[in-house]
Amino acid sequence: MKVVRLTIMTLLWLPALVLGQAKEDEADKVTNDRPDRPLQMPPASSEVKEAFDDYERFRRRGAWERALKSLYTIPDAQALRFVDGQKGFIIPVARKRREVLGELSPEGQVAYRLFYDDEAKKLFEEAEGPAELKTLERIYSAYFPTNVGDNAADRLGDLYFEMGRFDRAADCWLAVLRERPDTDLSPALIAVKAALALSRAGRQAEIVALRGDLADRYAGEKVTIGGQTAPAAEHLTRYLGKENSEIRTAKEAGSSGSAGSAEPGPDLTRTVPAAWQMRFSESVIAGMTPAEQTQWRANPLSGAVPAVAVEGSRLYANYLGYIFALDLKTGKLVWRSASFHNLDIPAAQDQARMINPARFTIVASKSHIWTLTRDLKDPNQMAPFRLVCRRTDGGDVVWQSTDLPEYAQVDLVGTPILAGGTLLVVAKTPMNQQQGQAHQYVLAIKANDGKQLWKTEIGVSRQEQRYSYYGMSDTTPQPRLFQQAGAVYVDTHVGVLARLDAESGDLDWGYGYKTDPPDSSSRFFYRMMETEPTTASGTPLRSGEALFAKGAKSEHIYALDPDQMKVLWDRPIAKSARIVGVDDQALFLGGPELSALDLQTRKLLWATRVPGGSAEGHVLVRPGGLWQLTPRGIFEIDPKSGQVRRIFRGDDTGSDGGDLYLNGPLLLAVTNRTISAYPIATTAAVADGGVDAGPATPKTRISDD
Repeated sequence: MKVVRLTIMTLLWLPALVLGQAKEDEADKVTNDRPDRPLQMPPASSEVKEAFDDYERFRRRGAWERALKSLYTIPDAQALRFVDGQKGFIIPVARKRREVLGELSPEGQVAYRLFYDDEAKKLFEEAEGPAELKTLERIYSAYFPTNVGDNAADRLGDLYFEMGRFDRAADCWLAVLRERPDTDLSPALIAVKAALALSRAGRQAEIVALRGDLADRYAGEKVTIGGQTAPAAEHLTRYLGKENSEIRTAKEAGSSGSAGSAEPGPDLTRTVPAAWQMRFSESVIAGMTPAEQTQWRANPLSGAVPAVAVEGSRLYANYLGYIFALDLKTGKLVWRSASFHNLDIPAAQDQARMINPARFTIVASKSHIWTLTRDLKDPNQMAPFRLVCRRTDGGDVVWQSTDLPEYAQVDLVGTPILAGGTLLVVAKTPMNQQQGQAHQYVLAIKANDGKQLWKTEIGVSRQEQRYSYYGMSDTTPQPRLFQQAGAVYVDTHVGVLARLDAESGDLDWGYGYKTDPPDSSSRFFYRMMETEPTTASGTPLRSGEALFAKGAKSEHIYALDPDQMKVLWDRPIAKSARIVGVDDQALFLGGPELSALDLQTRKLLWATRVPGGSAEGHVLVRPGGLWQLTPRGIFEIDPKSGQVRRIFRGDDTGSDGGDLYLNGPLLLAVTNRTISAYPIATTAAVADGGVDAGPATPKTRISDD
C-alpha cells in the first residue's frame, strides 16, 4: 500500500517537477528580449513576432496561402531588425524568414512557388545596372525558394566575389548546394566556386567537406573556369594550391603575438642589459615636492602603462594623452606632443582618478598614427574621448574627431583596428533625458581624413548612467574588435558578441552570452572600494574553425563556429579570467593567474601564479612559450606544463609590470615607469647558430628632458 501511495504521489508531483524545470530552463535562456540583459540588439517589433507566430499556426493547419502571406506582411524597414535565432544567436528578421522558408515541406514549396514565382521572376529580370546588387540581395533574402532563387544566389555570389566580399559569396553558393537540391545549376561548378571563396575568407575547415563531395559525387564532372575545361576536383586542386600559398604568406606577415603567433619567441637564457631605456616617470615627477610625489604615487594614473604601436624603425606611445615617438635603434626621443611635466596638474584633482587609463590607445601605419585621448584637466568626468590623427614624421595633427560633426554625439571606446585604409572603432552615445538610452555602434572611418564610411548600431544599453565621485576609478569593460578576412567581430563585453560585414557594415548576427545584469547602483561616493577585482577585457581570438570569446563579466568561455553559426562548446570559468592567446592545442587565459585549457577536452591543463597576477598586460604567446612582464621581471612559462622556466630580471624591477612586444631582435618592455629595449635573439635564431645572444649593446638612459 505504501508503494502504491508513493507511486501516486510521484505521478502527482511529476508534472510540477517538469513545469518547474521548464521554468528554470526558460529563466536560464539567453534571449534578446529579456529585460535584465545589459545590451539589446536592435529589436524587431511585436508585429514581426506575431507574423512568425501566425505563420507557424497556419502552417500546421495546411493553410499555406495565409501562412505565407503572414511572412510578407513584415515591412521592409523591419527586415534588418533582430529576433532570437537558435542556441543563443540573434539574427536579422530577413535571415529568420529565409530559414523558415528553407524548411518548407514539399507541399509548402509547391504552394510557395505558385504564389511567388511570378513576382521573383519579375525582380530577376529587373536585376540590371546600378540596382543589380540590391535587387539580387532582395531575391536571395525574400524569394530564395522560388525557381529563380538559386540563379539569383549564383549571380549574387559572383558580384560579392568580384567585390572581395568572400564570406558573402561563399554563403550564397553554399546555400545553393545545401538548400536547393532541385537546382538546374552545375553542383560541381558551384562547389568549386564556393571552395575558392571559402579559401579567400580563411574558412579552411569547410573546404574539406567540399573536397569530399567533389571526389565522391562529382568525380567525373567537367566544368569550365577561366576558359579551361577540366574535372572539378582538378580545378580545385590547382586553384587552392595557389590560394593556400597566398594565405600562408599573408598570415605570416600579419601574425599577432597575442593570438599565438607562429613566430619564435625570445631567448632569455642569457642575461643582457637594456640597449636603451626611456624613463618617462622621472620626467613626470621632476620638480614635484615630496608631498606632491606622494600624492602622485597614490593616484591610480601613476600606474598607467603607455599604449604603444611599433611601425618600421619607430615606437609610438600614448601615455595618458601625451603622444611621443622613439627611434628603435637608439631609443632617442624623435618628437612629443607635450611635456610630461604637465601631468602633475591633474594629480591633485579627484576627477582624474575616475578616468580609465586603458582607454588611451594608439594605432600606427607608416605615415600616420591614430590615438584615442582626452584632456585630463577637463573637470567633466563624462567628457568624451577624441580620435586624433597625426603624421609620423613630426607628430603634426592631420584631423581630430572633435572638429568633425559626425562625432558630435558619440564617445569613442576600445582600441581601434586598422584594416587597409579604414579605421574600425566602437562608439557610444551618452545616456541622458533628451536622448534616452545609450546606443552602441561600430564605425568605419577613412583613415586619412576621418570621414565615416558606415555606422552600424550594435544595440541599446539598458545600463543606467553611472556617476563616480571623489576618486572612484572607472572599471567599465572596454569593447574589443577582431577582424578576419571580410568579417569584423566586436565583443561588447556586456553580453553580446556581434559579427559585421567589413565592406558594408551590415550586421550579420549577434551571439548573446550569459553575463551580469545591468548595475542599478548608479551613484557612488567617498572613494568606495570595488567589491571584486577587475580584469582587462579580452579580445576574441580564432584558431581553425573556432572563435573564442570570454565576456569580462561572464562566468563562461565560448567556442563558436562563426561561419556556420554553431556553438561548438561552452565551459564555466572564473569571471576574472581573460583570453590572452591560443594555439592549435590550448587556449591561454589570464586573470589572477596564467592558465591553459586543452582545446579537445576543455580540461584545465595548468595554472601558474606570477607576481602581480595576469589581469592586465600584453602577454607574448608563441609555440615555444609564454612571456609576461611582472614587477619581478620577465617570466617565461612552459606552454605544456605551466612551469616557470626562467626569470629575466632586466632593468624594469620596481615597476607594476606591463606589456611585452617582440620586434625583430628587440624585446620591448613597457611599464608604468619606463620603456626598455633588450637586444635578445629569438629561440629559433639561437638554435640555428646564426645569432649570438650577447654581448649586448651598451645601454643608455634616456629621459624626455
